[in-house]
Amino acid sequence: MKIKRKTIVIFGITMVFLAGLIAVLFMVRGNVHKQKNIINVLQDSVDLQIKGFVYTEVGKGIDKMEVKAESATYDKKQNLAILKQVQMRLVTSDGKVFEMKADNGRLLTDTKNVEINGNVVLNTDAGDRFFTDRIQYSDEEKKFYTDAPVIMESRRIRITGRGLVIHLDRRELNIPAMVRAKIN
Repeated sequence: MKIKRKTIVIFGITMVFLAGLIAVLFMVRGNVHKQKNIINVLQDSVDLQIKGFVYTEVGKGIDKMEVKAESATYDKKQNLAILKQVQMRLVTSDGKVFEMKADNGRLLTDTKNVEINGNVVLNTDAGDRFFTDRIQYSDEEKKFYTDAPVIMESRRIRITGRGLVIHLDRRELNIPAMVRAKIN
């Protein structure tokens, strides 16, 4: 009887040990598969994937440029950040503020040029609002521009047209085609 009891205890300990070993193997195997899936999702050229992306630049002509995104992927070889849920804020050297929001964007970190698209809204500190599907910012030329349809709204006027060029340093705004205005 004593042998049976000892055998049962040894058998029980062995079963508990095997169950623990199997659980550890499943956990390790599950983690290996999860990491493989993450790696497969990233493109070969992507060097970094970021949640809560923030890029700030302070320089000549533009006092401050800040680009934020819910998420971004960065390709160091191309100096390119691909952005999701983008917000951009520019403060010019004379204190003018421009803020943009859009669904997607691209930031070239070497030239500081930005292209955003998808439900673009551009607000100025003067109370003007611009709506379009896509818009670009050239840091070298200090201008926003697009060839897409545009709506401009302010307190007193609503203008629709095709295309938009805003030269920040010259304080010029141009809607080159199909312009219609409604005065409130």
